Amino acid sequence: MGRFAIAAAALVLVSSLACRKQRSNDTAGLGDTASASAAAPAPEMPETTTPAPEFTFDRRQEFAQFIRQQLVDIDRQATELGKEVKSRGGAVSDRALARILRMRRAVERDLGRLNTATAGDWEQSRNRITQGVDQLSEAIQAAQPK
Repeated sequence: MGRFAIAAAALVLVSSLACRKQRSNDTAGLGDTASASAAAPAPEMPETTTPAPEFTFDRRQEFAQFIRQQLVDIDRQATELGKEVKSRGGAVSDRALARILRMRRAVERDLGRLNTATAGDWEQSRNRITQGVDQLSEAIQAAQPK
């Protein structure tokens, strides 16, 4: 969950920096001196009734790529756990590993459904996948031999 929070924070930071750079480019020709900006009031921005779209093809693809990168690490951890199951003389519960594998398949299924997500169900799909990855990471941590 910590990795997801860091990645989400990085995504927000990059987005805000990109917006800030775009705003500075938009206002670059308006003058850089304090007297010029004090003399002329800032133009009032028109209110937009339509918020910026959060659901785009690129955004969906970036999210899917981000989740797939996390799943590579999760798969590696699950493989390591598989080598240490009790049925092979290890300390990891066979049931715990079976649960992790079921959860992994569910996340993969949800990720496959992301390709058909619409603007109406994008947020729900994204939240379901994120929650599934978080639960999967927690299950792997809990199954680690003590």
